[in-house]
Amino acid sequence: MGCGATPKGAALCYNVRVIRAYIPWYLVCNYLAFAFIACLSALQLAAAHSEGTRPQRARYAVAFAILVGAFLGFYALAPELLTPGPAGGELTFLFGGAALFAVIVTRLAFPRQIFTAKTQRTPSLSGSTFTPFVAWRFKRLKFGIGYLIFVLGSLAIVLFDRPLFRALNSLALRTPLMDVPAQFLMNDYIVPTALVLTLLALWFAGRDAGERAAFQRAMLRAMLALALASITLKLINEVYFRPRPFTFDDSVRLLFYHPSDSSMPSNAATVSFALAVAVWLRQKRWGMVMLGLSFGMMFARIVGGVHYPADVVAGAWLGGASAWLVNRARWLDSPLDAVIGLAQRMRLG
Repeated sequence: MGCGATPKGAALCYNVRVIRAYIPWYLVCNYLAFAFIACLSALQLAAAHSEGTRPQRARYAVAFAILVGAFLGFYALAPELLTPGPAGGELTFLFGGAALFAVIVTRLAFPRQIFTAKTQRTPSLSGSTFTPFVAWRFKRLKFGIGYLIFVLGSLAIVLFDRPLFRALNSLALRTPLMDVPAQFLMNDYIVPTALVLTLLALWFAGRDAGERAAFQRAMLRAMLALALASITLKLINEVYFRPRPFTFDDSVRLLFYHPSDSSMPSNAATVSFALAVAVWLRQKRWGMVMLGLSFGMMFARIVGGVHYPADVVAGAWLGGASAWLVNRARWLDSPLDAVIGLAQRMRLG
């Protein structure tokens, strides 16, 4: 009996055909190879950071070059980057498998490289010109000014949503100098994979046990922020739907496929800012790198014609608020430390 002999079987066959049309096998294999090489490079970057000595700089440079080459190679060899690709669940499964294999390979090849943290170092207070109170006040002032600028900027973007969209979208389809970077940043693979690679490197980085534990807590809180933001986003999409910019406007210049889900809040902005802000609240340098990638993806998606500016701002606020709530939940410290302890006993932390 064929799969189309019954209505249920016919529907199953149709879904399989759709999945195969959207996710060809060679693209899956291409992504798995890309993710595996990128994960190996990220682990080597974490090892170079952990060592922190001058001889490690050459290995750091080589690992970074391989990582960048993996991204550029995947972008060049995967023309389906701008068509519907694996959804979040499928992409997570593919990356998780590649990351696990990369950890196993690194564990076998370099058993003591990054899987055993060094002893705790005594922190040095030399070089600080501020008293603790003055430094704390200065930090609060900088945060307050940055927060005020972000709030005012968000309000301005919402007020001038459509004019700003038309101005930015008019930059598309003019020159490859704008189109190629925008396509690189706006697709479903590059920035999300880069953000998760940062989390993978963060988990194994750390020059001593104390720094590594702090990095790992930041990584786990980022994953919790992602879960909270995703659940909230799903609930919002159940009650509110905003059409995409190209739905009723044929003049929109598209650099992407035609997504059919709600335009607000932006799914990509929600996910990327949940991860980036959660790390930034705990580890500023790592978080700034992730925020830079997130802002680049937001800008590219507006230029590419798939989101209004207000959509990505709403997603950034949703992801950022989720990260802030998770960061404020002090009661999570004990469960997170238990997870970290379990990973250390398994020689994976």
